[in-house]
Amino acid sequence: MSTFLETISMCCLAVLMVSGLLCLYRVIIGPNAADRAIAFDTLATVFIGIICMLCIAWASTLYFDAVWILTLVGFLGTASIARYLEKGRVF
Repeated sequence: MSTFLETISMCCLAVLMVSGLLCLYRVIIGPNAADRAIAFDTLATVFIGIICMLCIAWASTLYFDAVWILTLVGFLGTASIARYLEKGRVF
């Protein structure tokens, strides 16, 4: 991998880590359940981005299946939380 691509991937990884920490703070200290749900969804997206950036840095496609699964679980979790907050029940 070129040094330029390696530098950019590490910078992107650092930015994703910082945004993940900020989302984790909002999940823990959020003022209400809706803020926590949005922060959880954003945290899942950041985690998926971190896995993708590590795959680029390691020049590997091994973990892309995990990205698909985490994307599906994150979407279903967010949809369930939103439905619960809206109607008071999931099913």
